[in-house]
Amino acid sequence: MHLCDSITKTKKMEELQQGAFGPIYTQFESKPKEAMTHLCNVKDGECPKAFYREDVGFVDFVWGKPNDKTTGKGGFGLSHILTDHGDEIKDFNIDPIDFILMIMNFGKLNTEGKKNRIYLEGKEFRLIVTTEWYGKSKQLLLTAFDLRPISRKNPQRAKEMKKAPKR
Repeated sequence: MHLCDSITKTKKMEELQQGAFGPIYTQFESKPKEAMTHLCNVKDGECPKAFYREDVGFVDFVWGKPNDKTTGKGGFGLSHILTDHGDEIKDFNIDPIDFILMIMNFGKLNTEGKKNRIYLEGKEFRLIVTTEWYGKSKQLLLTAFDLRPISRKNPQRAKEMKKAPKR
């Protein structure tokens, strides 16, 4: 990289607005695959209005954070989905970004359940979009869940659970 390239890159970084999730990358509006790829590369920030679906509206993608290692809770965003659910997604033999987009585009919309949540569901997987972040209106990809029974998604763990003494 030349010095001029470095200065230009630094200037562009300084020009980025900062939000609750880090740098705001507005150039990925309605470009969901590019937005997720970018967030995976920079591992920080958010891409507002990266995804649009008529019955859902715009959804922001945020890098977020994985679950806390001690509690197993608190994760959100793309980082959380890839870190904490990535192995489950890989079981489907598809690139995780493509898989997320497939569920977002074609998953069945379900708004029943927890307040401020939109569920996009496939036969064996669910993505959750929140419509609120700390009391403010913000629609972002929050998390994902493998809906398969444990015997199918983790046969070894299912065997261990059967052998464990009941409490």
